[in-house]
Amino acid sequence: MMSFIRKTNQKLSSVFLVSFFMICSVAFCNCSSDNGGGEVNPPHPTTPEEQEKPSEGYDLWGYIKDETGKPVRGVVVTDGFQSVATNKDGLYQMNRKTGAKYVYYSTPADFKIEVATENIQVARFYQLLKKEEKRYDFQLERLKERENRFTLIAIGDPQVKNQSEIDRFKKEIIPDIQDKIASLKTPAYGIVLGDLMDTKEDVFPNIRRAVGSIGIPILPVIGNHDKLKGASVSEPRTTEVYERYFGPLNYSYNRGKVHFIAMDNIIYDNANDYRGGFTYEQVEWLKSDLKHVSKDHMIILYYHIPLRNHSKYQYRDEVLKLLAGYAEVHLMAGHTHYNENYLVKSPIDVYEHIHAAACGAWWWSIINGDGTPNGYAVYEIDGSHIKNWYYKSANYDDNHQIRLHKGDASFGGPHGYFSFQQKKEVLVANIWNADPEWKVEIYEDGKLQGTMKPWDFNQDAWAKGYHIGVVGRNEKNYSQPTKHLFYHQLSNPDAQVRVVATDRFGNKYEETEITTDMSTAGAYQ
Repeated sequence: MMSFIRKTNQKLSSVFLVSFFMICSVAFCNCSSDNGGGEVNPPHPTTPEEQEKPSEGYDLWGYIKDETGKPVRGVVVTDGFQSVATNKDGLYQMNRKTGAKYVYYSTPADFKIEVATENIQVARFYQLLKKEEKRYDFQLERLKERENRFTLIAIGDPQVKNQSEIDRFKKEIIPDIQDKIASLKTPAYGIVLGDLMDTKEDVFPNIRRAVGSIGIPILPVIGNHDKLKGASVSEPRTTEVYERYFGPLNYSYNRGKVHFIAMDNIIYDNANDYRGGFTYEQVEWLKSDLKHVSKDHMIILYYHIPLRNHSKYQYRDEVLKLLAGYAEVHLMAGHTHYNENYLVKSPIDVYEHIHAAACGAWWWSIINGDGTPNGYAVYEIDGSHIKNWYYKSANYDDNHQIRLHKGDASFGGPHGYFSFQQKKEVLVANIWNADPEWKVEIYEDGKLQGTMKPWDFNQDAWAKGYHIGVVGRNEKNYSQPTKHLFYHQLSNPDAQVRVVATDRFGNKYEETEITTDMSTAGAYQ
């Protein structure tokens, strides 16, 4: 009898230990680590017998339900090559394409953007595909009401390469965005337009934590510096590490009556040489995605490298033609480290918003190469239209949109000096978010003199004076074009001046101070 009890206790102990280690293993696998979370798939919820089963022969399928367990119909699901929609039972099914890495969905407008964790609010709408597994379920959480009015925060190039630069991003940019969000009366979402980091693999988890701490869902796109070199210089750069932390490279989602599309548009021919463009597979994926989007919606397509009217941009026209006929279309890019609103003429007329970098001129100052302050863009969206947009300079109020200089002023330091090459009577205005519909009025001693004229000088002498003349950077890399300069011949060069710029939405911005030194280029005052 005692022998039986000992054996029974031993068996119970063994069962307990196995159970204990299984529980610990599950807890360990599901704990919040900063590896991007793409390696662990959520468990399958039970499926009622009355629900439709997948058809014979499909090797990629699953169910999408809301938080109450109710099936969600019409959710678009993709493996990165093809897109299908869930049926009345929340079932999607397809045959997995060769090369597919993920299965993921396009978040419907009635549901919340799923994020990695409460503290890292980077979008998490995907599961990593496993070789032998066919079924992948998702659960969505409904919004209380559809967000037809919301604010988009667009962040260009944080491009951090070490902890010091991450600290600057966290100190100078993130608190400003948080203050802006706190002032809003609408929900807000954030996009990062590539180059989150600068080719340093160990920076990925830290920049992910940083952007994820802003307090709104963040939906980034990959940049050229986010791709890492492989084993050989002849091999194109890889995206595996970026994907580990941020997920699929091409994806879409919906807010209100806006369909957002994020796409990788950097093609590396080897480890060093890259160009802007798309692939045939991306075009086919985009076609399949847009088949599910009503023409009364606005499309916002965002990527890293501007496409402008570049004739050698691979599959450029094919992508743009797919956007024709929607209520409104906007293109958004980063990469340049200068600000520009560019009107694309062909094959469709559409604005391409080229965003100045959050890091400015690679963290050597608090300005970009064109003189635009480090910062981000704000878009106020109502239905299928953008009703207002403006550039928000970090650590300045919303009205900081203009910098004035005299035409004969010289800027620089021990490494050289630069000027606008004009006389004292010429007033130069740098208005970083201006586009052709802005009106720029000039007052002398309180009297309106007319409007300032756009100027194609194309270089901001003040920014060059600091980056090259004071800091000593390479002129080749720190001479970004300035597409938003204006000038006016003053009647009296000593007059008190006031510049009033009115944007396309009727917002007025004023400036009276003429900047004469470099102090506000290198640090906040």
